[in-house]
Amino acid sequence: MSLQNLQAELAEAILANDPATTIVLPVEHLRIYQNNIESNLVKTLKNTYPLITKLLGDDFFQTTACHYIAYYPSRSGNLHDYGEYFSDFLAEHPPVKHLCYLAEVALFEWSCHTLFVAADHAALDIALLEKMLPEQYHQIHFILHPACRLMAFQYPIMDIIDLCKGEQNETVHLDKGGIHLLIIRRELEIALAPLTAAEFAFLAALQEDKSLSQAFETALSIEPDFKLEEKLPGWVQDKTLVDCYVENT
Repeated sequence: MSLQNLQAELAEAILANDPATTIVLPVEHLRIYQNNIESNLVKTLKNTYPLITKLLGDDFFQTTACHYIAYYPSRSGNLHDYGEYFSDFLAEHPPVKHLCYLAEVALFEWSCHTLFVAADHAALDIALLEKMLPEQYHQIHFILHPACRLMAFQYPIMDIIDLCKGEQNETVHLDKGGIHLLIIRRELEIALAPLTAAEFAFLAALQEDKSLSQAFETALSIEPDFKLEEKLPGWVQDKTLVDCYVENT
């Protein structure tokens, strides 16, 4: 058997927890590899999902993580890629399925996790706007920073975060309702910016490659007095909007 085939068979036996394998004898030694892999993956999940760890407690999180690992073994050599489906798993995992907010918290944490390594971008070059003619303004398309995410939450995610950090002692009322949030990496920190429904719709439209006029119309349909002239400069200044172009007509 070639070395490549031997390595592939060993990896398959480790992931499948195959008691009938002869690749490692005695077969109990296989558990050494399995324990090391499981321990590393549990640690990875804890690092990626500190809020979920806090909400479930260390012991129960450990058990839940082990069940996740059994369903979703690592398929990448980069541990940063591991844990993408934890939100989906929590939504259907019987012991926690009734905790309906967990999946949303996990989705938030995975978004933050991926934004840490997302591409950076320089601030928008104002000269690009200065070169445009007034009749072109409605055709402008703005580009959002690549390290940002727009998320609409069903539950009060900010209260849940404060509770997990020990910054809130009161009970979180899940029926309080959700929030629209811009999650963006600024320098080396993840910033959370609450948005109104109109602001969220405006930025989402831009992210969908809608023109400035189209995004503005969308915002106005929600908030008739939406003041674009006040909001747009702020999003340019804080690097939410980092590039622009005029569509060809």
